[in-house]
Amino acid sequence: MEKKVVVENNLTPYIDFLKDSGYDVYTLYKNKNLEKINSPEYSAIVVSGIDVLSTSGANYENPQVPIIEAKGKTPEEIYDLLENKYNNLK
Repeated sequence: MEKKVVVENNLTPYIDFLKDSGYDVYTLYKNKNLEKINSPEYSAIVVSGIDVLSTSGANYENPQVPIIEAKGKTPEEIYDLLENKYNNLK
């Protein structure tokens, strides 16, 4: 099964690390394409901070994936979270 994750576009080190680690990364551009993230195929959404996530395009049905705050975490820590916690939810 292909591993897919959504990452905020300004988190380039995270995007690069996750791609190099075998993830298919969909880039989030300031919530402008948040409404397109409605697939249960994604493991999680990684954002720089929860405060950057606008509620205008999001609700409890869309997206239905965990949101991970990257602030204070390394790309490796985000990878470990995805591998050990969120991929096991499927």
